[in-house]
Amino acid sequence: MEHAIEQGPIRPPSEAYSLLLRVTRNCPWNRCEFCHIYKGEKFSIRSVEEVKRDIDAVKERVAEIRSLSWQYGFGGEITAPFVNLILQHPGRIPDGYQSVLLWLYSGGKNVFLQDGNNLIVKTGALVEILGYLKETFRSIERITSYARSKTVSKKTIEKLQALGRVGLSRIHIGLETGYDPLLKYIQKGVTAQEHVEAGRKVKASGVSLSEYVVLGLGGKKMWRDHAIETAKVLNRIDPDFIRVRTLKVLRGMPLFEKVARGEFLLMSDDEIVGEERLFI
Repeated sequence: MEHAIEQGPIRPPSEAYSLLLRVTRNCPWNRCEFCHIYKGEKFSIRSVEEVKRDIDAVKERVAEIRSLSWQYGFGGEITAPFVNLILQHPGRIPDGYQSVLLWLYSGGKNVFLQDGNNLIVKTGALVEILGYLKETFRSIERITSYARSKTVSKKTIEKLQALGRVGLSRIHIGLETGYDPLLKYIQKGVTAQEHVEAGRKVKASGVSLSEYVVLGLGGKKMWRDHAIETAKVLNRIDPDFIRVRTLKVLRGMPLFEKVARGEFLLMSDDEIVGEERLFI
């Protein structure tokens, strides 16, 4: 197998056993103060042909893994004993096959499109990629992707519906907060109203919507407004999923320097629980 399948750095926790298909590289905004994932990296859109080659490469890996299953007496099935055999002796399959193996073991049903904002891709190109993906793997039931509210707010409902018809099942959006001064402070590049507009468009299109909230993001100074205004925005959107994460400040984040200077005061665990209680 000559073609290496390209993969990005992250995916949502709910996509742990999904096939990871990289459509874009990195993040087109890349200024958020609380994120270090794409800092120093350049954003680019992969061509439809590149992505299709990755899909073809996955198909070949699937065939080779099933052939191994026959070879080791498992009848072509991807069972727990077969997976354990392969993982305990990684030399039995080339590097890079493990993710496809685990995807098959989970049923080969879910796909996550990487990286940070795939809806920036022209709708026609994304429709072509999704169509080819579903045509190649008939077992796929769910396809999900990250997107920025700013980008989604500029999409028409009709374009979102077109993506839904060819298989886009869910959009993951990093809301982070619904408080405008905090959105500005962390350089999210979007307003609370744009969050609402984007979320409502996704809901109206019939595509499932998952919104992420970051507890502790307001620090000791803005925690109350963060909790209350975020709840207001989410009530206006009414997403299918609200996923809560907790701020962790790492080196490489612009926010790290603000913490070091004493400008941003981190909350204690008990304070974050109080913030979450108020938010709920």
